Amino acid sequence: MKRISLFASFLTISVFFSHTLLGQWERVDENLIHITQQKLFTHVSLLANTITQGRATGSQGALIAANYIMKQFQNYGLHPYSGNSYYQSFRTEGLVGRNVVAMVKGRVYPDEYLIISAHYDHLGEINGTVYPGADNNASGVSLLLQIAEIFGLRAKAGDAPPRSVIFVAYDAKEHNLAGSEYFARTLTIYPYQVIANLNIDQIGTVLEPPNRKSEYLLVLGAEHPSRDMKLIIDVANHYGKIGLDIDYTFYGSKTFFDLFFQIGDQIHLSKRRIPSILFTSGIHAYTNKPTDLPALLNLAVLEKRTQLIYLVANDLATRRSWLRNY
Repeated sequence: MKRISLFASFLTISVFFSHTLLGQWERVDENLIHITQQKLFTHVSLLANTITQGRATGSQGALIAANYIMKQFQNYGLHPYSGNSYYQSFRTEGLVGRNVVAMVKGRVYPDEYLIISAHYDHLGEINGTVYPGADNNASGVSLLLQIAEIFGLRAKAGDAPPRSVIFVAYDAKEHNLAGSEYFARTLTIYPYQVIANLNIDQIGTVLEPPNRKSEYLLVLGAEHPSRDMKLIIDVANHYGKIGLDIDYTFYGSKTFFDLFFQIGDQIHLSKRRIPSILFTSGIHAYTNKPTDLPALLNLAVLEKRTQLIYLVANDLATRRSWLRNY
C-alpha cells in the first residue's frame, strides 16, 4: 500500500508539472503582436533599395545599410555591445567592414548570453548591374530587427529577459565570412557564457520547400550542438501554433548539409564550441542574381518564421537550465 501511495503521489506531481508547462504554451505570447508583415517589408525594402546599391562591403551603400540598422537598435533602446559604439570595424581584402552589434542586458543572469545574428552585406554593383539581395540577406536582417524590437520593448517595460541577448548584423559574409570571423575572434565574453547562437540567412521565400508544404523552414545544426535544441524548436512550433514544416536534414543530403553549414556565418562561433544553428529557407534560382527583389518574399510565411525564432530565442534567454551536450 505504501509503495502504491508513493507512486500515486509521484504521478500527481508529474501531472501537475505537465499541466503547468503546457498551460504556459496555452497562453499566446502577447509580444508576438509586434511582429508584422508591414514592418518586415519596410526593413527589406530599405535594405534592398537602390540607394544601398547592393550593400557591398566598403561601399557607401553598405554604410547606409549599417547606419539604418544602428538607428533601429538605438530606437529600440538597445545598448552597444562593447564600448560606446554600435560599430565593430575591421579590415578585409583592403576594405573596411563594419559589424553592427547591440545588446539587451539580462535582468537575472546578465553574464550569460544568447547571440542572434544575420549578415547584411551583399554583392553590390557588378558591371553596372545592382544585386539588391532582398532575400540574401535583407530578409534575415529584417527578422533580426523584429526580434530586437521586441526584446527592446520588453526591457523598456522592465521585462528584460533573464539572460543578456546580443544582436549582431555581420558585414563581409561575401568576403570569406570576414565579419563573423572577426566577431568570434574578438569576442569579449567566454564561449561558455553563451547558451547558443541563432544565425539567420536567406529566410524570406517559399521557392524551395523540402516537401509539399510551402510554409516551411530549414534548420541546420540543431541536432549537433545539443540534444535540447531540436526539442526547443519543435515545442515552440507546435505549442506556439506556428505550424511550419521544419526540415533538419537540408533536403536529406548530409553532404550539402555539411557544406552549407560550413559556409554560413554561424561556423565561427560553432568552432569556439558555442551551440550554433542556421535558420534558412534555402537557396533558389534568384540567389545572387539581380532579380533577388523584395517581391520574391512571402511575407506571411516570413512572419511565421519570425514568430517561431522569437519563441525559440525567448526560451533560450529565459530557461533556468543550460543546454545539454551530447
